[in-house]
Amino acid sequence: MKEIATHSNTPQFSADKSQTTARLYQHPTPAEMKVTFSQKMKVWGQDIIAGAVVIACISSPIFVIRGCAKDVDRQHAQAVQYQAQFGGGK
Repeated sequence: MKEIATHSNTPQFSADKSQTTARLYQHPTPAEMKVTFSQKMKVWGQDIIAGAVVIACISSPIFVIRGCAKDVDRQHAQAVQYQAQFGGGK
């Protein structure tokens, strides 16, 4: 079972070779850390849009419930009016 197929694309790995480089451990330079005005505006715009979505998600059920409550009140008033007009006095 120690035979390797000649058509195999499996790479040969050695145990002593490091899979990391020194570049991974370097701190960012001040130039890389500097944030430009356009980057700030992009982040602010994303924050505003995210806030609007959150507000819409929170407030939409409130408006739906209020609308349904108004429909129930209207239907109740129509039912009372109908009973007064046709149901009459027993």
